[in-house]
Amino acid sequence: MRRVLIVDDQDPAFAGELETEIRDESGNAPELMHINPSDFFSDGRTPDQTLAKLLARVAEAATEFWDVIIIDLYLGDFGFDGHRNLEVCLRVAEAAREANRSATMLLYSGTLSKYVNELLGGGASDTQLRRIFHAEVANFVQRSRIAREVRSAVDNPTWLLRVDRLLMTTPALVVGPEEAEFVGRTFAELAKLVRRQNDEGQKITQLAVDYGVAAFTDLNS
Repeated sequence: MRRVLIVDDQDPAFAGELETEIRDESGNAPELMHINPSDFFSDGRTPDQTLAKLLARVAEAATEFWDVIIIDLYLGDFGFDGHRNLEVCLRVAEAAREANRSATMLLYSGTLSKYVNELLGGGASDTQLRRIFHAEVANFVQRSRIAREVRSAVDNPTWLLRVDRLLMTTPALVVGPEEAEFVGRTFAELAKLVRRQNDEGQKITQLAVDYGVAAFTDLNS
């Protein structure tokens, strides 16, 4: 099953189009999860506290398998001064990417050029661009093209996402050979390491690329 994580302060009107456009090989509609920053607003919280709650929720969700993570460029008025409201989407992208390096990430907006001009016109354009690159944002998308771009991302996955998908095809399978380095771990646990891309995650990725996911299980058992 395809899975898409959406972070938007409005109900995603394009959800129905996504469910039609990115069905998997068996014809199943994708699973969509919507995180709405407005749900974290509270009169008793400061803007920083509200943002911290949102980032924690995004990071928690991002540890799961996702084909694509899509984030609205403007996530609401958190009460920050200056350009800090505009930077919230970058904070969200960074939090998601830290937990998940395999999912394709897209940022979208109905007023893309206006957003970019305002964000990069604040005197720190180099810093903001570096943050975008480090978060490995694949594309900036107009709201009207979201379904088309998500479908393209799903149909053309990175190698890292391919490995994640393969492992999650049989998440309950357990590494079998007694001499194997990851013996006793489920494929779901291996996939989670792949998403984090720590030392173990990088090793698992390389083994899967070199030998396929069969390298982790005893096919004779």
